[in-house]
Amino acid sequence: GVYEGIDGEIVNEKSPTLDPITNPRSGRMVYAEEEVVKVGGCALRLAGLYTLERGAHNYWLEKCQESGIQGREDGIVNLLHYDDAASACLAALSVGSEVTSEQTYLISDGHPTTRRGICESALKHEKYASFDLPKFLGGVEGPRGKVYDGSMSDEALQWKPVYRSFDDFMSS
Repeated sequence: GVYEGIDGEIVNEKSPTLDPITNPRSGRMVYAEEEVVKVGGCALRLAGLYTLERGAHNYWLEKCQESGIQGREDGIVNLLHYDDAASACLAALSVGSEVTSEQTYLISDGHPTTRRGICESALKHEKYASFDLPKFLGGVEGPRGKVYDGSMSDEALQWKPVYRSFDDFMSS
């Protein structure tokens, strides 16, 4: 992510970003967005992407059964289905440049969860039902993460996700 929020703080499109000098990975994203916005384009900042077979849940359940998951189990994760990411892009094109020109949008399903919540939700689906909940190795120290509030973006783009939450997706 590119936002500064660290301990359950709510961030939105106007929130400060991480310092690009001390956070070069995020900095590359911020610099690229700035260049696009500067010439009249728009940037869509997407939450963590997933499908049934792709995403943190798949990696954690299939690859971390023995090794465990680094990070706090209550660490906050904002998510977005790949199909919803595509529909947000189409929405940005549909509303037109009079709305999107020189803007940055924050796109998520609006229902953040935790690392543990991701695994518990995935276990509801038949594809992952035979897996055990992995061990979380992060304890309770360190930052929890941030909560995305993309409501301004949703309104501006006249968009809402098809998959209301990761749990809803995995339960369907």
